[in-house]
Amino acid sequence: MAIAVETGDRRHTRRATGSLMSQFRHAAGICTVAGSFTFLFALVIGLIR
Repeated sequence: MAIAVETGDRRHTRRATGSLMSQFRHAAGICTVAGSFTFLFALVIGLIR
């Protein structure tokens, strides 16, 4: 068990840059979704008014 965790830690350290990049992409995706949702919400409000 401890050995597997150790290997996982080593892999994680090696792929730190890749992990950071995926986290950045994930955050960018969330921002895009939130932005489009806000845009649609504003559009709907504009149509109702």
